[in-house]
Amino acid sequence: MKRYFNTYSVKSGLIISLFLSLPLYLIHFGIDYKFLNSIIILLGLTLFYTSSNKTIPWIGFFTSILWLWWISLSFRYYNLTFLIPFIILGIGIFYALIFYILTFVKFRILILLFFIFGFQFINPFGFNWFRYDILLPHTYFYISKKPIKPAPLKIKIINTNIAQNKKWDRNFIKNEINNNFKYIQKAINNHYDVVILPETAFPLPINMYPKIYKNLLKSSKNINIIVGGLDLENNKYYNSTYFINKGNISIFHKHILVPFGEYIPIPCCKKLFNKIFFDGAEDFVPAPTFSTFQIKGIKFTNAICYEVTNENIYKEKPKYIIAISNNAWFAPSIEPTLQKLLIEFYSNKYHKFVYHSTNY
Repeated sequence: MKRYFNTYSVKSGLIISLFLSLPLYLIHFGIDYKFLNSIIILLGLTLFYTSSNKTIPWIGFFTSILWLWWISLSFRYYNLTFLIPFIILGIGIFYALIFYILTFVKFRILILLFFIFGFQFINPFGFNWFRYDILLPHTYFYISKKPIKPAPLKIKIINTNIAQNKKWDRNFIKNEINNNFKYIQKAINNHYDVVILPETAFPLPINMYPKIYKNLLKSSKNINIIVGGLDLENNKYYNSTYFINKGNISIFHKHILVPFGEYIPIPCCKKLFNKIFFDGAEDFVPAPTFSTFQIKGIKFTNAICYEVTNENIYKEKPKYIIAISNNAWFAPSIEPTLQKLLIEFYSNKYHKFVYHSTNY
């Protein structure tokens, strides 16, 4: 292993990783030109192809960090900021080991193809955001399908900008609630059929607050309301979407939870992890399946944040997906851009139309 730890290999790995990741950051900052992306990606992949075996693990190390460093930011809100460098380092080491294993493959072209397309088959704890192929639709190396037309409904998507440390502040929640009803009323005044608000737009279990519940029912007589909130049933918490329509409420629970964010994916260590790192908080409870619903006879699939980046949800029958997210956990970072690229990639692949309401 010592032969991998030399200045040339580290520097080469870093430079190649920068070329491979540059299009992602250019798109993030609004610089999105197919010609430019194509040239940079082609150059990066050429450098990858011609690199030595000693360099390949470093490409995995630096590229994964450049793509996924933001995962660590959520730990700021659990008073675990000290873990951030260790999490980033852990991400790099994990993917460096995978790339090290790839060096035993005889043909370099197979290694390159695996880097571009193979990580769809390696999803640690179900996490699948390290996919280089999601950049290809922004180049001349990809043929996109003709976009699907939106649903024949007038739909208002609400995007908010509430900092995560403010969102759950008891002194601020009243303002959030009031603003939510203002958004709904404005959509009613403008004659929208549907209004969509972000994940946990109501940062509390809506079903436990009769006044909010009653006001939502009242507003729903004039518009279809889709809004994120918590749901508390039998002392168990769910991350949920509330669909309020003509005085009726349907609650759709999140099916795919965020590993280490909404649940601990290691059953034997679940209680210990929650006790040490999350003050003994219980995991969220997942729904057994994805949820679908109808608005004026048109079918939609419900997606809550992380779910809309999971390929399986696009295999559901409805052509339309309504997704709600709270990306403030990871602000400021490239996370919303990665999420957007994944949504674009899957919606094009499966010919779906996604309505996405976010808080960031």
